[in-house]
Amino acid sequence: MSENKEANSCEQELVLDAEEKEAAVDGAEAAGAGAASETEVERLLALVEEKNQLVNEQIDRFKRLQADFENFKRRTRQEKEELSNIVAQNILVEILPVIDNFERALQSAAAQDAASVLAGVQMIYRQFAGVMDKVGLTAIEAVGKPFDPQQHEAVMRVEDPEQPDGTIAEELQKGYSVRGKVIRPSMVKVVSN
Repeated sequence: MSENKEANSCEQELVLDAEEKEAAVDGAEAAGAGAASETEVERLLALVEEKNQLVNEQIDRFKRLQADFENFKRRTRQEKEELSNIVAQNILVEILPVIDNFERALQSAAAQDAASVLAGVQMIYRQFAGVMDKVGLTAIEAVGKPFDPQQHEAVMRVEDPEQPDGTIAEELQKGYSVRGKVIRPSMVKVVSN
């Protein structure tokens, strides 16, 4: 918007300059300037008209470029949203079989013993872990590793003379990364002697 105002004010200044020059020419003619000065005035008027035309062309070019850029931003935003929707749909399609298996397990849980229900839930967990691995989700290793604030969140300090300071003694909640980017740090207990 401010660029349009600048372009309009620039255009108005050029029009005012041209009007002032025309008024000066009229004044010179009224004062009885000679034929030589009239040709000079006509040349200057032609030059001003040429410059005004160039400025108007540049203003039009600027407005077209600005409109093209706005269209580019809108198109890019729409493409980003479409891509995000496609990615979400692909992940959900991978998760749907896991949900189906959970529903089957819940329906048959009342009729089966605890051992078979546990076996079914373990199979569903492995299936779900496989889907998450397929979309790039990996668990962050924590226990026994040195504390890394980029991957771990220390929630407690514990004393353990058998381990060096800064070592992770226990993981309270798993952390995950997707293709190398941490999406949730591991919540851990860190050794502090």
